[in-house]
Amino acid sequence: MKKNKNGNNLNQIKEFLSTSPYVLWMLLSIITVLFTVAHYPKQSKTSYSYRIGDVAKRDIKAPKNFFVEDKEATNIKKNEVKESVKIIYDFDADLLKKISSNIDAAMKIPRELFKKADEQTIEPDPTFAIVLAAKPEFEEKLGIEISKGAYSIFYKYQFSSDITLKIKTIIGKVLINGIVANKEILLKEAHKGIILRTIGSREERTVNNLKVFYGPDQAKAMVRIEGQPLLKDINYTLSNLIVDLCQKLLQPNITLNKNETEKRIREAEAQIKPILYKIKAGEMILREGERVDKVQQVKLVALQDQAEEKDIFISSTGISLITFLSILVVYLLFLKDHKKLQPSHNKHILFLSLGLILYLTFAKFSTYIAQSANPEVMWDFASLSFFMIIPIPAAAMLTCLFLGFDIAVFFTVILSLLTSLAFSGSFEVFIFFFLSSITAAYWVKERQERKNFIIAGFKLAAFNAVLALSLGFYSLSQPDVTILAKEMALAFCGGLFAATFTIGFTPLIEFIFNYTTDSTLLEFSNLDQPLIKKLMIEAPGTYNHSIIVATLAEAAASAIGASTLKAKVMGYYHDIGKLGKTLYFIENQADGKNRHDKLSPSMSALVLIGHVKKGVELAKKHKLGKEIIEGIIQHHGTSLIKYFYQKSLKSGNDTVKEENFRYPGPKPQTREAGIVMLADVVEAAIRALDRPTAARIQGRVKELVNDIFADGQLEECEMTLKDLHQIAKSFNNILTSIYHSRIEYPDKSPGKNQEKKKEKNGISKNTDRQSAKKENANGNHPSKDKTDLKRLGL
Repeated sequence: MKKNKNGNNLNQIKEFLSTSPYVLWMLLSIITVLFTVAHYPKQSKTSYSYRIGDVAKRDIKAPKNFFVEDKEATNIKKNEVKESVKIIYDFDADLLKKISSNIDAAMKIPRELFKKADEQTIEPDPTFAIVLAAKPEFEEKLGIEISKGAYSIFYKYQFSSDITLKIKTIIGKVLINGIVANKEILLKEAHKGIILRTIGSREERTVNNLKVFYGPDQAKAMVRIEGQPLLKDINYTLSNLIVDLCQKLLQPNITLNKNETEKRIREAEAQIKPILYKIKAGEMILREGERVDKVQQVKLVALQDQAEEKDIFISSTGISLITFLSILVVYLLFLKDHKKLQPSHNKHILFLSLGLILYLTFAKFSTYIAQSANPEVMWDFASLSFFMIIPIPAAAMLTCLFLGFDIAVFFTVILSLLTSLAFSGSFEVFIFFFLSSITAAYWVKERQERKNFIIAGFKLAAFNAVLALSLGFYSLSQPDVTILAKEMALAFCGGLFAATFTIGFTPLIEFIFNYTTDSTLLEFSNLDQPLIKKLMIEAPGTYNHSIIVATLAEAAASAIGASTLKAKVMGYYHDIGKLGKTLYFIENQADGKNRHDKLSPSMSALVLIGHVKKGVELAKKHKLGKEIIEGIIQHHGTSLIKYFYQKSLKSGNDTVKEENFRYPGPKPQTREAGIVMLADVVEAAIRALDRPTAARIQGRVKELVNDIFADGQLEECEMTLKDLHQIAKSFNNILTSIYHSRIEYPDKSPGKNQEKKKEKNGISKNTDRQSAKKENANGNHPSKDKTDLKRLGL
């Protein structure tokens, strides 16, 4: 009881794994998790930290083209631009008006006192004390302080308007030329000039001759010079007072605008782009054992800036989503409803999943080896050329071998994409493995003999070498002959390894997944196989029938472009279920007794139907493979056993059901199975045909093919009417050759008269078979037989 329970549980598990859609989601989740964990980044940024004077622990090459800023040259250029920017000085054109206005306002205050005295003739001129009282207001308006003595002098001349005019004239002559606060600083710009900007209107003009402007001391001197012609006729004391007052009232009307100058310098510097020099991919930046100098440190700092820091969690999430969505999309769009995967769908997907995991493990193992040798390596084509030796194309070759070329192409897309992710998303890695894999699959899809794998391996090796050269030209800005030679050598070896892996894995996969390849079919086509030998000994009629069916199927498959090997092997094994009850099949009944004469029609039908089930059991027992088992199950389809069905109807049984006299099916699902069905029916019918002439064979073949087609047995195997025409034509050629007319050899024994027959055309012919029958009947040839046996050495 325990064994039965365990067996039932095991069967339930197998049924669940082979049919449940949850298994597919589980496989997708497992692949996604494993791939994400395997490529979880250990560090977010590669370190290139060296100080000047440090000794390099390893060689550091440029992983890709990048630029290094020459800061010194950039600073020199900025300084040049800074020096070329003209200093901005503001020119206050309103200063003269302001000073003149102040002088007028100040002089007006004391002058008004004298004016009032003039208007009131009774009153005398105001006393000095009265005018002195207005001195603070006078000084406030004037903007400067003056001594009491100077004020008394102006009092003496009653603050006359002539004095005011002379003061304004002298100041105007000096200010109109321009006064700068610090002429020494101004003269430093003499080599490039300055920009003089008028305050208010913001009009600008470039001034190159800076010597024309007065400094403060020059301006004071120019007051005396400009005032001399005007003051020569007046009192010396008043003249000095006017000069002194003018000197005090003078202010610089040209001032440095530091903010505007700095702004323009910043704008000019912003226009200067950093001066860069290019570091090319593969260029040696630092050799192991070298001391780091200033230039190398600059390059290392730039290289460090190229290594962008990533968020580990976000990066891992991205890898996970890309993996999940890529596999899901390819599966839903191309694989879910693919006809080749429909039988045993879960098994095929499991095979693809394990292949994906296995070959991605190879890729990861390769990166692990590389990182162990060089922990801080950055991924690029030149430094990772070792990836070309990974036998990834073997996965496509195996997929093509077991599931077909179109499935291999879809599988290759996923495998190449995920492999490129393993190498940091390298475009070159994707292109290399995609083109290499689909080419390898194409070269093994037609011929699957073991030797063809070796030929395909050498072809793939040569193709990989050319592909590596092409990618080298694409990726390296200046290809190095040594690097290209190394890449081509690795790619060549990778092609050979792929073929070797394919040869090594093929038997293992056949055993684990119960797949059948052409190599396996070739082994089963050997007529020394135990089942074929047993069939030859125990059921020679069925054996002969199977050989002819295999011959017919092979020729028909060749005619329509189907698999000749599969059709032939299906023909060999399609009737092995007749072993055990060989005498219930007419081709094995040598004694003329028909076992079905003692059976009811329904029982006879069960016996015939049973040979299909028995054949499947024997095929599974001897591990003949899925294709042969399918040929055994489908070679009768759901066809009707007409003889016993009609016999049952004639017996007067009113409860006869047609479905009881039909094979359980299914109908042929492949063209090869359909061909075997046609060959089986045609061979049996032609064997029973009386006088099988070419015309009668052709007519009978046509009739049988039409019957099978009309019964709908071929509607599920994608066989066209053109295919049926070619199949019938090949059947006619083979059957006509097998059942051709033979020459009747004359009997030359003395004393014996040969019987002659005339055919319809009037020609007399003898047949050995007919003569022998008559002579045996009369008993007139014992001595002749004895003589013949002696001649044969018996």
